Amino acid sequence: MNKDYRDYRMEDFLADEYFIRWVKFPDAAANAFWQQLSADVPEKAPLIREAREVVYALSTPVLVKNDPAREKIWQAVLDNIQQTPVRPLRRYRRLWLAAASVLLLLALGATWYFTSSITVSTGYGETREVILPDHSTVMLNAHSTATYARSWPVTGKREVMLDGEAFFDVKHTGDTFRVQAGPARVTVLGTAFNVRHRQDMIAVVLQRGLVRIDMPDGEAVPAFLQPGEGWSYSHQQPPVVMQAVDTSAATAWTRHELLLNATKVKEVIHLLKDNYGYTVILEDSTIGEREIKGRIPMQREKDLLFVLSRILDVDIQQKNDTLLFTTK
Repeated sequence: MNKDYRDYRMEDFLADEYFIRWVKFPDAAANAFWQQLSADVPEKAPLIREAREVVYALSTPVLVKNDPAREKIWQAVLDNIQQTPVRPLRRYRRLWLAAASVLLLLALGATWYFTSSITVSTGYGETREVILPDHSTVMLNAHSTATYARSWPVTGKREVMLDGEAFFDVKHTGDTFRVQAGPARVTVLGTAFNVRHRQDMIAVVLQRGLVRIDMPDGEAVPAFLQPGEGWSYSHQQPPVVMQAVDTSAATAWTRHELLLNATKVKEVIHLLKDNYGYTVILEDSTIGEREIKGRIPMQREKDLLFVLSRILDVDIQQKNDTLLFTTK
């Protein structure tokens, strides 16, 4: 490109045809050009990202003129039109009506494609691995949901909405990857991290790479996590960054186990509710304050309950979705 983008302002990027075409229809050459520009002129990188987001927001679905599928449909329409030598005006009217119908179907299809989303969910006691369009992987914990735009392969906008808990292993492509968990937005480039969003609590633990966490409306300053650090937030307390977090314990569920280190029983009770849908009743409320250390298998629910019973020296009686803990 002969243009000098070093002096570009926001309005210049938004009016630049090459920039807009890259945002809407990215390809390898354009990606390489804008990545190199961001590296050569790092002070412009934030403005480029912001301008790209604006173009995304203002974009409307665009049909490619040379779409083979569209040409095939047109050909089918033309082949099926009865060629009558009499009253050509009626023939042309039928042709235009058929063409208008096809264009309407194409427009409706494009609108559905660009506005709909794909949702993947797990039930109680179930985990599932999801391969995203950019080949990043998401391991969903039990009773969790991940949602992303159906048009991701076309727009290249990498964003996942999470309700529940998931471990993300993000491919480094140079494009921003975001996870929205409640009010918290986690922004990454290439990294592996765990996000837990249950009820009014959000927790992020970073295994490798770098993430930035933002809260809406300036509720808190952005938090930047290094590997081995964690971040938590709830309606009862402001965001907190924690150093030296046990990443192995935070991601133990991906290995179908529970890794406890002086963990109170009441926290395990929350896990039984979130992951398995159980309501737990304690005959003695002091049981909830006991601390547990060790590794508990979670491959099967009955194994988890059996080990808890032995560790706590309690009887666990199950009736439908209710568990009763009683002292022996």
